Amino acid sequence: MSETILYGTRLSTFVEKVALALALKKVPYRLVPPSSPMDLRKWNPQTGKIPAIDLEGERLWDSTFILARLDERFPDPPLYSTDPAVAAAQRLLEDWSDESLYWYVMALRWTRKNAPASLSQIVAGLSAFFRPVARLVLPRRVGRMPLAQGLGRLPDAVIVRELGHRLDDLVALLGRRKFFYADAPSAADLALYGQFSAMRSGPTPEAERLLNERPALADFMKRVEEAAGG
Repeated sequence: MSETILYGTRLSTFVEKVALALALKKVPYRLVPPSSPMDLRKWNPQTGKIPAIDLEGERLWDSTFILARLDERFPDPPLYSTDPAVAAAQRLLEDWSDESLYWYVMALRWTRKNAPASLSQIVAGLSAFFRPVARLVLPRRVGRMPLAQGLGRLPDAVIVRELGHRLDDLVALLGRRKFFYADAPSAADLALYGQFSAMRSGPTPEAERLLNERPALADFMKRVEEAAGG
């Protein structure tokens, strides 16, 4: 059997999502972090984004597609409910986490106040040769993405306020369940964990504070970690 290789850094919300799925399904893998910006295009010539994965000789991109393929190849434990209605809700929450909640995190990472720490965190994993280039290129290519999306144009206080509201929505949605929509972690839970992990990774103290103020979400994260064997 070919070695499973996950390409990317676990600073990425989406790499973290895939790493958790592999751990949950007890699939051994090797993590290969980028040493230069060119690695991303080499690993994923389609979009130049992470994660990418070699799974039994098959190269896959996009965390959602990767999780779906993992579920086909390693069905136990499942990442989606056998109940079609519950599975639909899980997929919708996974998509919302990846495509909406993600931008709140990105917008905070690249505010004028937090951008230097975000940049330092990213370039720390690159080779010394590429760090100066990355410091010039990343603020233009990545730092401007929240501006293009729209959230990055809002005042910092508004972003923080609205993120708090979205976290309150998640607390209400979780209710007394161990995980969202089920008693076992699904792709939706892994996607949310990836976003929460980025919030407490350092460059966004406002997001970390919001999480700490909502113990239900901190407890949820612990349950995901325990389920994944962490």
